[in-house]
Formats: sequence, structure tokens, C-alpha cells
Amino acid sequence: MPTILRMFVPAAIGAVMDRLMPRVAAQTGVQVIQKVELNPLIPERIRAGEPYDIGLTNPSYAQTLIDDGFADGGSHRAFGRVSLAVARRGRAHGQIVADSHGIEALLRSAKSIAYTGAGTSGRTYLDVMERMGLTDSVLPQSHAMAGGVPAVSVATGEYELAIAPLTTVIATPGVVPVAIFPEHLGTHIDMSVFRNAASPNTAAQVIDILTNHNLDDELAAAGIARFELI
Repeated sequence: MPTILRMFVPAAIGAVMDRLMPRVAAQTGVQVIQKVELNPLIPERIRAGEPYDIGLTNPSYAQTLIDDGFADGGSHRAFGRVSLAVARRGRAHGQIVADSHGIEALLRSAKSIAYTGAGTSGRTYLDVMERMGLTDSVLPQSHAMAGGVPAVSVATGEYELAIAPLTTVIATPGVVPVAIFPEHLGTHIDMSVFRNAASPNTAAQVIDILTNHNLDDELAAAGIARFELI
């Protein structure tokens, strides 16, 4: 019988983890059961006592879980950084907008914009709209939706644009990134990995694989850049 580990995975990188897990199993003999959830809800489920061995979520959530005894601080490592993107329906053509003025013009001209209401990407979007002074002009056309739905709703033609992590946009058939929020706006979504102190030693092996730089190019193609924990 293989060892079974339970891992919380942010919805934004669920498709990436689906591709990695068969290799993890082949290298370690471990079967990882993924619990895919929005980032803000992962710490809530852990605090509620839901069993887990490995967690992936935003570093701030990870650190509070460590501080409160729900995770092993010695295992905490950076995993990846995902840019916030704007998706539209169709195929890629032309340059991707990557400056704040271009993004402002794009959002102001949109008739409808979908975003994830309860997710980190949605909260980040609302925050940057306020900082850019676009709350009154853009948010009336913006609609909060459930996790994973905004990009799909653009693919089906229900909404004109979607605000979503770049990983989600890349993984969603029928949409392409038309804009990526620039780094200076601070809209990137960082994710780090950690283990439950009570989990088997094989959890550390899985973390080693996920943080190994051999995966850097593959992750970059999926919309994930490596970063360093501060």
C-alpha cells in the first residue's frame, strides 16, 4: 500500500499540480490527494481541524498557521509567484498590455468584467482598483463570481473580460491573457508550501520535489515564477 498524503492546493494552480503529481508519485511512491480550494479558505479549513499533510497557500496565511501551531515552521518554503492577469475570449494576437495606463484604458472600455469574489485574486483586484483611482469607473461593470468561474464565463461569452491569476488564464480553453498587471503595482500572488508537523517524513520529500529548481522552466510556462520568502 502506498503512503497517502493530503495536500491543500490553491485553485489558481490546480491544473499545474495535476500535471506534477504523477511524477511525484513515481519518484516517491507517495499518493497525494489534492484538496483544491481558494487561498483564503485554506487556513480556515486547517484551523477547523481538517486533516492535512502539506499545505500550499499565500505566505501570510502560512505564517499565521505556523505561529498558531497548525504548521511546521521549519518546512516553510517559497513555491511560486503568479501575476494577476486580464483574460479575453479568443486567440492570442498582438502584444499583451503590461503597463498601468494600458490596463486602465482596457478596463475603462469594458462593458463587463468578472472576478473571483472570495479569492486572493479578487481581493487584490479590488485593492488595485482603489489604488489606481478606478473604483467608481470600473467596479460598477465588475461582477464577483465563484472560484474558477470568471475565466470560463469569458470563454462562453457571458462576460467581456475576466480578472484572474495568469495560471488560471493559461489553463482555461477559449481565453487568452490580454493584459498582465505590472510588478510595481504589487498585484502578484505569492504561494508558499509547508507541512503539518505530525505528517510523515515523506511529506518533506514531496516539498523537496515541488521546490526543486528543475521545475522552474515548466512552472514559468504555466505562469508561475519562483521567488524568495522575505
